[in-house]
Amino acid sequence: MPAPGVRFLANRGPAIAVALLVVALIVDAVLSLHNIREVATSVQWVSHSNEVLARLEAVLSTLKDAETGQRGYLLTGEPAYLEPYREAVDRLPRQMADLRQLTLDNPPQTVRVLRLDQLASEQLAILRRGLDLFALEPDRSRALQSARQTVLSGQGKQVMDAIRGEVEQMQRVEWDLLRERAAISRASARTAFATTIVGLAIGVGLVALTIWLFARNLAIRQRAADVLQAERERFRTTLTSIGDAVVVTDGHGRVTLLNPAAQTLTRWAADAIGRPIEEVFRIVNEETRGTVENPVTKVLREGAVVGLANHTVLIGRDGTEVPIDDSGAPIRDGRGRTVGVVLVFRDITERRAAEQKLHENDRRKDEFLAMLAHELRNPLAPIRNAAHTLALLGTPDDRLQWVAGVIERQVGLMTRLVDDLLDVSRITSGKITLQREAVSIAAVIAQAVEAARPPAESRKETLEVDVADDVGWVDGDEARLVQAVGNLLDNAIKYTEEGGHIRLTAGADDREIVIAVRDTGVGITAGLLPHVFDLFTQADRSLERRQGGLGIGLTLVRRLVEMHGGWVEVSSEGTGRGSEFTIRLPRLPVDVAEPAAEPAREAPEGPSGPARRVLVVDDQPDSTDSLALFLRLRGHEVHTASDGPGALEEFARWQPEVVFLDLGLPGMSGYEVARRLRAMPEARDVRLVAITGYGTEADREQTRAAGFDVHLAKPVDPHAVEALLTGRDA
Repeated sequence: MPAPGVRFLANRGPAIAVALLVVALIVDAVLSLHNIREVATSVQWVSHSNEVLARLEAVLSTLKDAETGQRGYLLTGEPAYLEPYREAVDRLPRQMADLRQLTLDNPPQTVRVLRLDQLASEQLAILRRGLDLFALEPDRSRALQSARQTVLSGQGKQVMDAIRGEVEQMQRVEWDLLRERAAISRASARTAFATTIVGLAIGVGLVALTIWLFARNLAIRQRAADVLQAERERFRTTLTSIGDAVVVTDGHGRVTLLNPAAQTLTRWAADAIGRPIEEVFRIVNEETRGTVENPVTKVLREGAVVGLANHTVLIGRDGTEVPIDDSGAPIRDGRGRTVGVVLVFRDITERRAAEQKLHENDRRKDEFLAMLAHELRNPLAPIRNAAHTLALLGTPDDRLQWVAGVIERQVGLMTRLVDDLLDVSRITSGKITLQREAVSIAAVIAQAVEAARPPAESRKETLEVDVADDVGWVDGDEARLVQAVGNLLDNAIKYTEEGGHIRLTAGADDREIVIAVRDTGVGITAGLLPHVFDLFTQADRSLERRQGGLGIGLTLVRRLVEMHGGWVEVSSEGTGRGSEFTIRLPRLPVDVAEPAAEPAREAPEGPSGPARRVLVVDDQPDSTDSLALFLRLRGHEVHTASDGPGALEEFARWQPEVVFLDLGLPGMSGYEVARRLRAMPEARDVRLVAITGYGTEADREQTRAAGFDVHLAKPVDPHAVEALLTGRDA
C-alpha cells in the first residue's frame, strides 16, 4: 500500500504543480511587466531629451533664417530675400510653444525657455525695426545705403549672442539628462533579462514536475474513465428500457441516442445519430400548422428545463402525425456547463381524445342546462301571469287571493332553482363576469330581506335585521351580492323550524364588512361542516327530508363572495343548535363618493301612465293569452300573434308602441322578426322586448345585436312588464 505522502502526491500533486507554475508565471510576469515599464519609461525620457535638443536647434536655426532674410533684403532691396524672414516669423511661435510643452516636467528648463522666448521676441523686434526704417525712406539709393550701414553696425548681435548662450546652456542640461536616462535604461534592460531567465528556469522546472506528476496520475485517470464508461452504458441501458420516448443530444443539438420508443414515434432508426435534432424531431402547432421552436434549442439557449406548449404535433420521418407533450432538461458537466439535452416525450393521442370527450360532455351539459331552463321557464310564464291576473280581478274571496299567493311564491321558488342551477354551471366554468360599481351594503341587505321576509312569515319565523349605520360600501355587483345574502337567508329559513328565529347583522371596520346570518335551526354536524359549501351537498338526503333545493345555493354563495375578493365561513355547535354563516368583504375607503340613491319603486296597484298599444307574440297560447289578459286588466290595448309572419302582418296593420316577442317562434325566429321590424321606417321607434327562456349574458348580447331594447327571462315578473310600459325603467 502506498505511503500517505505518495498518495497525496498522486492525488494532489498535479494540481499543486500547476498552481506553483501559475504562481511563478504570475510573479515572473509582474516583474517582467515592471521592468518593461522601467525600460519603456527610460526610453521615453531618452526620446524626450532628444526631442528637446532637436527643438532647441530648430529655434536657433529659425532665428538665423529670420536674421539672414532681413539682412539680404536690406542689402539688396529684393523682396525675395524677405521670404525666409516671413517663414521664420510664422514658424517661431509654434516652435517656442512646443519647447515650452516639452520642458513642463523640468522647472529650471521651463524658466530658461521663457527667457529664450523673451530674447527671441527682442531679436524679432530689432529685425522688424530695421525693415520699417527701410520702408520709410522714399529715396531708394539712400534707403539701401542706410540699410548697409544698419547691417554693418551689428545691431542685435548682443541679443543673438545671448540667445546662443541660453540655447547652449539648455543643451548641456539635456545632454546630462540624456546620459543619465540612457544609463537607467540599460540597467532596466539588464534587470528584465535576468528576471526573464530566472522565471524561465523556474517555469521549466515546474513544467517538468507537472509532467512527471501527470504521468503518475495517468493510470488512475484511465481507471476512472473505465468506470465512467460503465456508468454511461448503464445510463444508455436505462434510457432505452423506459416506456417514454427519449432523445439525447450533444451541446450542438446533434442526436446521440434514440431509445426504441423514440424510434417508433419519430420513425427514425440508428441513422438518426449525428443528425440535427430539428431534422429528427419535427414539431408544429396542431391548429396553426406553424413551426414550433424545438425544445432542445430552447434548453441549450436558456440552460433550464422547458416543456412544449399545448396542441403540439410530432411529424414522423414518413409524414405520420402524433400529438405529444414533452420536457427537455440540460445535461451539465462538472463545471455546470450545458453539454447536452435529454428530451423526453410521449404519445398523448388517448389523453387528447379523453380531453375532447370531456370538453364535448361539458358543452352538452351546458346546452342541456340551457334547454332545461328554457323548457322549465316556458310553463312558468303563464302560471305567473295567471297568478297576477287573479290578484287583479279584485275578487273578495280570500281563498283566491291565497291561491294566487301560493302560485306566485312557488313560481318564484322554481325560477330561483332554475337560475341557481344555471349560475352554478356558469360560475364553475368561469363564464360569469361581475358588473362592478360602488354598492351600498345596506341596500343589498334591504333587497335580500325584502325577498326573504314573505317565506319567513309563511313559516311563522322571526327575521331580525340589525345593520350598522356606517356599514359602508363595496366594489362589486349589486345583483350578485343580493343573490349571495339571499341564498344565506333562504338556507336559514329552510333549515329553521316553524316559529324559529333568524338574525341578520351587518357591521364594518376600516378594512372589511362583516355580514352574519344566525339561525336557531337544525344545525350542522361536525362531519358535514367542512363540506357544507361543496356542490350538491345537503344536510338531509333521506326521502323524508322536509327541505327542498338542489344543494347548490351555498356553493353559489362561496363562489360569488370569492369573486368579490372576500370569503365566507360557517360555524355550528352541532345538531339542533343552529348555525351561523359569515360573509367578509373588503370595504371601500370612506372617501369614495357614494352614488345618488334611487327612489324606491313600489309595485303598482292599478293602472298608471297612459294606455299603450301592445303586441304580444308567442307560439304558446297559454303564455300569449295570460300575458295579454294581464295587460288588458292594466288598461292597455293588446293584440296577439302566434308566429313571425303573423307578427309582421299585425304590426303593419296596427302599428303598436310596444312588442313583447318570444324568440323561439315556428317558421321565423324572434331574432329575424326583430331585424325585419327594425328595417321598417315606421318601426324604428317601437320598443322591442325579448321574452325567452334563455337568460345568459350571451343570449342578451344576441338580442341586443338583433335590435331588441329589453331582454326579459321567463317567467316575466308582471311588475317589470308594467314598469316597462309606464316608463319607470328608464
